[in-house]
Amino acid sequence: MTALYAYLRGAHYLLAWSGVYVGVLMLGIGVYIGIVQRRDVTVLFRRTVYFIASTAIVQAIIGAILWYGAGARPAAEVHWIYGLGTAVALPFFAFVEVTAQKRPSMGSYIWGFGMLVAVGFRSILTG
Repeated sequence: MTALYAYLRGAHYLLAWSGVYVGVLMLGIGVYIGIVQRRDVTVLFRRTVYFIASTAIVQAIIGAILWYGAGARPAAEVHWIYGLGTAVALPFFAFVEVTAQKRPSMGSYIWGFGMLVAVGFRSILTG
């Protein structure tokens, strides 16, 4: 159990920082596509968003396993709120983008990645 705990804790930590870095990158790409080029969401961009959102959900599952299975607790209880915000940010803004009647809808992804970066970084600081 100790080796599994160490692996899951490391994976949780690496996914957190990866999410922040990739979020900054995707925020920049979103600003470039949506504001500089004035284009709408591309299929590749949307698929990348779905992949990143799924990794955030996997990270939340790993955190729940660490909490319930290994008894690991974050340094601050507010980590749960920030972690949940990180896991929900992109799916929420993806839903807004997909259901938007007015185009271009890249703005929802720009907001989504901005939230992902801010809340993800704050979550790391509370962990």
